Amino acid sequence: MLQKIGFQPGINKQITPTGAEGQWVDCDNVRFRYGTPEKIGGRGVPIDKVLQAAKIVTPSELCAIDILFDGPGTVESVQRFLTYVDDKDPYMFNSTKMMAIPQGKNETEWLDCYEELVQMEGVDVIGFSKLSIPESFVGDHHTDGNCTRGRIKCLDFLVDHNMTPDVFGKETHLLGSDNLGLQELSYYYEKNYDFIRSNDTSMPFVYGYNGIKIKDNKVNHILMDKLDFNKQLTSDEMEAVDYNFLAWRTLNVK
Repeated sequence: MLQKIGFQPGINKQITPTGAEGQWVDCDNVRFRYGTPEKIGGRGVPIDKVLQAAKIVTPSELCAIDILFDGPGTVESVQRFLTYVDDKDPYMFNSTKMMAIPQGKNETEWLDCYEELVQMEGVDVIGFSKLSIPESFVGDHHTDGNCTRGRIKCLDFLVDHNMTPDVFGKETHLLGSDNLGLQELSYYYEKNYDFIRSNDTSMPFVYGYNGIKIKDNKVNHILMDKLDFNKQLTSDEMEAVDYNFLAWRTLNVK
């Protein structure tokens, strides 16, 4: 069962780390916005807090800390993360799959980062971002359908150059999707890209939450608004959510 782990905003230097449950005692180049810590130059959570959370929820897979749109910084961050977890909790390091998520601002930077991570010892899974890949391969991550277009372009390139994660003994996970998400997955099924292990996405719920049904494996516009978790869905919105989940779950059912 997932458990929400809350931390108070701000830094409390008047207390010891041992007694500072749910508080921050030290940060480096970090500010707080809307109660959430933001690392200058990209969001980030301290490694010790990630490990603390992991010990509570005991995940089967753990994402190493990456730095959005920063390839070299992400390589360094992932290596530091792996070293830290291995040192502080060898059992978790050896029993939990570690996912690394390549970053970059353009194709060259993203591919350089990918090549480092896919060959890095301790990395078990490569996560393909819905943000950095369209940013790197098709120019931005905001335009309708760019996650789908960018990730297809990226994976086609890796296939053509025999560079997919499975070649290096790694698994492949797709992080999120956009308004063309079902078209993206349909493409991979048609191309027999069976090295792709999994995909996580809130797309069926998010669009249903807004009363929008998936038609012809797409919706017209990308939605990036935050969810209101106190919202009570109408019967029409609940119907749209159920409809979208069915469309997603039966995509490749023969």
